[in-house]
Amino acid sequence: MSALFEVLSFVLPLAGMVVAVLAFWALGQWLRRKGHGDLLDRIVVVFGKIQRVTNRVAHPLGGSLIGLSRGFSRIPLFGSKRTRALWEQMEQETPQKHDK
Repeated sequence: MSALFEVLSFVLPLAGMVVAVLAFWALGQWLRRKGHGDLLDRIVVVFGKIQRVTNRVAHPLGGSLIGLSRGFSRIPLFGSKRTRALWEQMEQETPQKHDK
């Protein structure tokens, strides 16, 4: 029973997201057929600009959050030997900036 609950707790939200994506796609297709294609294209341009601006802010912030979590995992109160080993493995597998 527990395994069934775990599977359903993963599959049901995933299925809901697939249904939502298909519904938004169908809405976009319907709006284009109704003649709102130019407006949708303008919305795409505006959201593209917003994404580029937020990516410039979010990328460094995400890197600093990873560094912060790495630091917390090394504190004995918050981390464990297992998490420390995972961080060390990730550091070995990830190419450093000066290696590029």
